[in-house]
Amino acid sequence: MNRLLLALAFALSSSILAAGGPVPAPPAPAPKGTLVIVGGGGMPAVILEAFLQASGGRGGVVGIVPTSTSDPDGALREWKADLEQAGLTMVPLDIRTREDASDPALLDRARRCTGFWFSGGDQNLVGDKIVGTPFQQLVLARYAAGAGVGGTSAGAAIMSKVMLTGEDRNGKEALTEFGPGAYRTREGMGFLPERVVVDQHFLRRGRENRLFSLIMERRDHLGLGIDEATALVVKAGKAVVLGERAVMVFDPSDMTADGSSFWDLRIHLLRPGQAIDLATRKVYQR
Repeated sequence: MNRLLLALAFALSSSILAAGGPVPAPPAPAPKGTLVIVGGGGMPAVILEAFLQASGGRGGVVGIVPTSTSDPDGALREWKADLEQAGLTMVPLDIRTREDASDPALLDRARRCTGFWFSGGDQNLVGDKIVGTPFQQLVLARYAAGAGVGGTSAGAAIMSKVMLTGEDRNGKEALTEFGPGAYRTREGMGFLPERVVVDQHFLRRGRENRLFSLIMERRDHLGLGIDEATALVVKAGKAVVLGERAVMVFDPSDMTADGSSFWDLRIHLLRPGQAIDLATRKVYQR
């Protein structure tokens, strides 16, 4: 028997070497859930409805994560009223310390949620208190299984793996810096595909410098600048624009950069009803 096993192992290793090395692992399946990424500055009814439907619609259970906001109690009160009126149940996931994100009782509440909402405010608070915790892993798992995940302003910034902190290299919020390394980043929640990065309040607040600079630094990343009262709804790798204004897309697939200069950067301005495939980067009308 041992000789047979050795022969089989040798045959397998020989076939792998003949093929040029180990067989790569198959790609991970796409998440079954939906992202509703809002650029801040208000949420039109069409965006709210998209999030509620992504969270299961009437009868759904939505966990509200007010970690970023300076008024978590107020955020929870507002969402409770809105969700009850729409026939959904609100579950408070009030994470104020990093220890809260490992609390068994809070994790149990989160497991029954069909949707999650991340409030606006300061995205660094989510980085400090949630990223790298059991709560992050639980929400990622629920999203992969089909739960809806939404957020506005800071709650939009957290959606990508690479998260803009809102500060330049000197720790200031000014947008006058430009070039690779001009703006600080840190790890976000990572709901979006790995090489996609988000900025919010984009056109209203003139944040083009930030995405220009980040794309020069990370030339394999796709930049999505979401304006106010506007959302990207992401399902199965397709991102559709909803709301009132626009999303600016920075695609550096063909870009060449030299120091603080670049050329052949592809830029799209997408209006409501237009969409982009995040894998192929092809723009289309829904």
